[in-house]
Amino acid sequence: MPASPSGSLVLNARTLAALLAVFGVVWIAAYWLTATAAPGDNVEQLIWIHSLELGYYKHPPLPTWIMAAAAFVFGPSVGLTYILGAVLTLGSLAIFWKLLCTMRGQGYATVAVLAALCITFYCGRLYYYNHNVVMMLWIALAAALTWQVTVKPSLLTWALLGAVSGLAMLSKYQYVLALAVIGLWWLRIGGWRSPVHVKGAALAAVVGLAVLSPHLYWLTTHDWMPMRYAERTSLGLHLDTAARIKMSWTFAVDWIFNRCMPAWILIAVALWWGRRNKSQDKNQAEAQASSVQTRTAQDKMLREFWLLWGVVPLLSILALCLFTGSYLHLQWGTAFMFLCVPAAMELVRTPAAWGAPKQLRAAWWTFGILQVLLLAQFLMASPIGPKGYKSSHQNHIPVDKIVEGLAPAAHQLLGGPIDIILGPQALAGRVSMELPERPRVFVERNLHYSPWIRAEELPTARMIEVFVAPDPLPEGAFRAYDRWAWRPVHISAQEIGKN
Repeated sequence: MPASPSGSLVLNARTLAALLAVFGVVWIAAYWLTATAAPGDNVEQLIWIHSLELGYYKHPPLPTWIMAAAAFVFGPSVGLTYILGAVLTLGSLAIFWKLLCTMRGQGYATVAVLAALCITFYCGRLYYYNHNVVMMLWIALAAALTWQVTVKPSLLTWALLGAVSGLAMLSKYQYVLALAVIGLWWLRIGGWRSPVHVKGAALAAVVGLAVLSPHLYWLTTHDWMPMRYAERTSLGLHLDTAARIKMSWTFAVDWIFNRCMPAWILIAVALWWGRRNKSQDKNQAEAQASSVQTRTAQDKMLREFWLLWGVVPLLSILALCLFTGSYLHLQWGTAFMFLCVPAAMELVRTPAAWGAPKQLRAAWWTFGILQVLLLAQFLMASPIGPKGYKSSHQNHIPVDKIVEGLAPAAHQLLGGPIDIILGPQALAGRVSMELPERPRVFVERNLHYSPWIRAEELPTARMIEVFVAPDPLPEGAFRAYDRWAWRPVHISAQEIGKN
């Protein structure tokens, strides 16, 4: 492990924990105090925990299981989803920091984690709890274990990597991109020449499949439902050539020049300031350069390691669009984006190692300024910001006013509390969480999508549908608030049969 510069500028375990805690409190508080509605992904998990399954119509089950366990202890609430999302994201970055400390030292790791915290997915969306957030944790662990098995091969580490990979696949299928990186790295280190790596890779595959096997069984007995959903919403859209190029370009530009831009600014300022003041840090730079020269082979391997993790996922996603015509969702980069930071640092690294005092000081100042600017932009886009600025964002939906407008009338008309609520999942889920009786959400009127609802209860259940209403209102509908409306719903036995 390379030496780390002394002083208060580098993060150790205690100061890292303090930084992440303050970072989390500030960003969660900013959303909690300004938003009028929770993200649809968070609400989705609160809907799904009504029934613990081996799989759900859109995704594998692990994030829902984790949410259910947390809700069992603390009670289900929107606030719990914010905290859980932040804990997992920041925990992933803590693992990332620890790995970089082992590889390059605390100075390098400090610059990298400060840069990663400026990526907009990890500050402005820190309150999100979804499958990307859970997968990010497993990806951080997988990267750490992949490096560990490189420098100290063992069957135990391979088995742990297999278990982590199985859990990651139980979180989101997109983890196959990480498996591709691990496979390429196995080839890079000549894994076929080492009995430990050959047996270890086989052991990891067996352990991973064992962890994933209950969900695989569920897939075979449920007509591969998540794959069919993905085909309907993304993979099977088959964009034409022009649309593929435009979509790939948009995704790459958003990843590199939008989400990651604050991180690049921090790295660039630290690099520029370090070069500007290189004479003042000459002795330390020479010592670090000498240390690096004695580790030439490992240094080259480390550089290639981060280039693979930083580049392969992005290129794979772009290839998915270009060669299959699939639609790319911008949030698909969430779980991989932090890995681009050390890749970029390795590409622009000077002979003097990262982490010199002047670089660290510049990184900290830049981090502070960027966080203030990002927080200001976040508040401007929130419901307390300028009128009309990003007013279509989901956190602007006035859920409390919608519920205030529909609850008394619905209770009176139905003769009691609402049992089931229909409508777009995100809207229906948000309304459900605000109602005291917490009605279950009937997703797309589909019993396969809603295993927490039984067919036999539908004819007698008290149900309403919430929706964005046209003007004038449809017959039988009531205005809840502004453009949102509701109406009572009755589902007949014939409709249940069709469902």
